[in-house]
Amino acid sequence: KKQIAVRLAVQGLSRTELAALKERLNDYDRKYEEYAKTAEAILNKDTQTETDLSARDIASSWKGEREQLASQIVRTSRLALSMMDGTGEDDRILIRGNSAKPGQIEPRHFLTAISGNKPLAIKKGSGRLQLAELVNDPTNPLTSRVIVNRIWHHLMGRGIVPTTDDFGFLGQRPTHPHLLDHLATRFLQEGRSIKSIIKYIVLSRTYQMSSHTNQKAQELDPSNLLWHHCPPRRLQGEAIRDSLLTLSGRLDTTAFGPPVPIHLTSFMNGRGRPKKSGSLDGDGRRSIYISVRRNFLSPFMLAFDTPTPFSSMGRRNVSNVPAQPLILLNDPLVVELAEDWSKQAAKNTNGTGFDAVSKRIESMYLSAFGRYPTEKETATSIAFLSSKTSDNKSYDFDDTSWSELAHALVNTKEFIFLR
Repeated sequence: KKQIAVRLAVQGLSRTELAALKERLNDYDRKYEEYAKTAEAILNKDTQTETDLSARDIASSWKGEREQLASQIVRTSRLALSMMDGTGEDDRILIRGNSAKPGQIEPRHFLTAISGNKPLAIKKGSGRLQLAELVNDPTNPLTSRVIVNRIWHHLMGRGIVPTTDDFGFLGQRPTHPHLLDHLATRFLQEGRSIKSIIKYIVLSRTYQMSSHTNQKAQELDPSNLLWHHCPPRRLQGEAIRDSLLTLSGRLDTTAFGPPVPIHLTSFMNGRGRPKKSGSLDGDGRRSIYISVRRNFLSPFMLAFDTPTPFSSMGRRNVSNVPAQPLILLNDPLVVELAEDWSKQAAKNTNGTGFDAVSKRIESMYLSAFGRYPTEKETATSIAFLSSKTSDNKSYDFDDTSWSELAHALVNTKEFIFLR
C-alpha cells in the first residue's frame, strides 16, 4: 500500500479566490515597477515638479497596499492522507487464528457462502473493486432485498425480515418472502429509486390499515406477523423534537450547512466538555444537524432511545418508560416551544367568546394530531382553561393558560405515537 501526501498551501481560500488574489498581486507588481522607475528618474533630476512628487507618492501608496494584500495570505501546511490499492498478496491461513501457526497459502477469492461452491478468484488488486461491483450487480438480489427491507422497517415499524442487520443464518426468516422479492424486483425496475419505492408502499392498502384489530385476528396472530393491522409506533426522538419546532413556528428548514453545537446542561460534565454550549433550540435547525458528541449526548434524545454512537444499529430499541413523559413535562425546551406554539395558534384565530376559543382549540388539535377534536375534548380543554382563571364566563383566557394547554397536549400519547 502506498501513501500520498497532499499539501494545501493556503487555508480558507478556494482555488478561484487564490488565483484572483495572485492576479491582483501581479497587477500591483507591474504598476509598482512602473511607478518605481518613474520615481527613480525623478530623483535623478536636478529639479522636481509637482507632478513628479505626486508620482512618487502614488508609488509609495501602491507598495503599501501590496504589502497589505500579501499579509492576507496565511501560508500554512495541511496534510491529507489517502491510500492507493496495492498489488494484493495471498496470505497464509492461520491455524485456529494463531499468528504463530501459519498454514498453507490461500489464493484471494470471495467467500464461498456468498459466491457459491466455486468462489470467484481475484486476479488483480486487493479485490475491493470486484467486491463493490458484485454488491452493486443488478443480478445480485441480496442488495435490493436489504434496502427495501430497511425501507419497509422505517415505514411499518418492523422489517419483512425482522432482523434488519442480519440476513444470515442467525437472523430471522422473512415473514413474507414473496413480498420481499416483489419489492426488490420493483426497486430494480424503478432504477433503484428510494423515493419511488416509498411512494409505492405508502399508497398500499397494508400501509393505510387501521391500528385497531379484531379479537379473532388477535387470537390467531398476536404478534401481528401477518400484518392484519397497522402496529402503533412511537416517534423517534428526532421526529418529536422537529414536530415541536414545527408547531412553535421556529423550525429552520434550511438544508445542509455546518453542524449545530449541542446544548450543554449543568449536569453534562466530563472530559472533553466543549467550552461553549449551543442554544437551547439548536437555532431551530432540524435534529439531523445537531452535532453528536459521544460523551455529551442530549438527555431528550436518550430518553427516546436515540442510539449511542458506539456502533452501527439498523433497528433502534423502542421503550415506553416513565422518563419520557417526565422529560416532556420538565424539559426547558419543551416548555418554551409549547409557549411559542400557543402564541402561534392565537395568530390563526380572531375574536373573543366561546366560538373563538373553540376555533383556537380546533386549530391546535389539527396542528398536533392532524384531526378535529371531539365535543368531549373541546369541553375538557375549555374546562382546563377555566380552571386557570377566576373569570371563566367571559372566555378571555390569558397567555399562561393557553401555554399550559399546549404543554398538556404535547404530553399526550397521541402526540408521540403513530396509530
